[in-house]
Amino acid sequence: MRPAHGYTVVAAPTAGRMLSAYGAEVIKVESLAGDDYRKAGNFERVVCEDYKNPLFTIQNSGKKLVSIDLKHPDGKSAMLRLLEDADVFLTNVRTGGLQRLGLDYKSLHERFPRLVYALFSGFGPKGPVASNPGFDSTAFWLRSGPMADWQVPGSFPFNPTYAFGDMSTSSVFFSGILMALLGRERTGCGTLVNTSLFASGIWCNAVSVVSHQPQFGGKRPLDPLRPADPFSQFYMCADGNWIGIFDNEYQRDLPKFAKLFDMPDITENPNYASLAALAETDAIVEFVQRLNALFLTRTSGEWREYLSGNSVSCEVMHCIRDVSTDEQALANGYVKELEFKDGLRVMMPCPPVHFSDYEQRSYTPTGRIGEDTDSVFAAIGYTKEDISRLRAEKAIS
Repeated sequence: MRPAHGYTVVAAPTAGRMLSAYGAEVIKVESLAGDDYRKAGNFERVVCEDYKNPLFTIQNSGKKLVSIDLKHPDGKSAMLRLLEDADVFLTNVRTGGLQRLGLDYKSLHERFPRLVYALFSGFGPKGPVASNPGFDSTAFWLRSGPMADWQVPGSFPFNPTYAFGDMSTSSVFFSGILMALLGRERTGCGTLVNTSLFASGIWCNAVSVVSHQPQFGGKRPLDPLRPADPFSQFYMCADGNWIGIFDNEYQRDLPKFAKLFDMPDITENPNYASLAALAETDAIVEFVQRLNALFLTRTSGEWREYLSGNSVSCEVMHCIRDVSTDEQALANGYVKELEFKDGLRVMMPCPPVHFSDYEQRSYTPTGRIGEDTDSVFAAIGYTKEDISRLRAEKAIS
């Protein structure tokens, strides 16, 4: 038994994948041409064939794949039959398109009052750009500020990994859907749940959204020689790798670091006495330069062992290519191996919530467009003849 067992979700985005991982029956409805995300591998140089599509599998493993032309009258009728017994309708189609199809919240709530209607958009349901197409790069990254302020001024904008914001936003959306289902258990009624890439980008960047307001004057990126705290900073090590240390009690821990770094004078110099003193006297520059030189005397691994052994929070900066074989990730089941039909083996990132009494549904490779159309339609009362007719009329595939 899994915690979402017994729920039926008619879904598109990644939140449906997470519901599937925890036991829900999730039916993914694609157009006859298929979800554009099937081609995501072209952007990341990863194979993207019907039965060998690792990136599509991340977001769609465990879903039943149905293909319907919602503009066809019989296709729309089929969609409504799917929703008759569904608990959640999850969509990322823009509001105008949903209204034209008669699949907007008002229409469906009147027909299916217990249905939880989950709407995922780029910029949110209101405002001057509400109807604009919103993608990960535009709504999550460009609009919410980090791409402008995290990069070195004058450099080419950094290029985030495909779907980074989608994954983050969907994880939040997943929680909202579960809250709506809990509310329905108490009230008997479904509700509209909505989130957006823009909302998630603001929420994830909340500290900077506050600190960069005019009354505080925050700026990024920080001058590497003038961090807010030299004990919460990145340092290059002898092996060319970076290590980050984090300590949020500068004054309390100054004697500890004086001993660890063999710098007894830093407890005696009034310019080092507090973060305010470091900033006001600009002694922070000298201090960071000393630490830069010190960290170049040992490798990143040596520093990590030494600092961790003395209860200092630190970590070596890892490359993405290292994550799939990281022993910590493997030990906790954060990545698991999946074998595709031709023997291709890929370490797949797993949904990040784990329970003591429930297991996640195991990864399975996704199939072609409409892989499960026949079986899903049969389960809601369509005969083989009905299905053949709908396919001949190009209402389904």
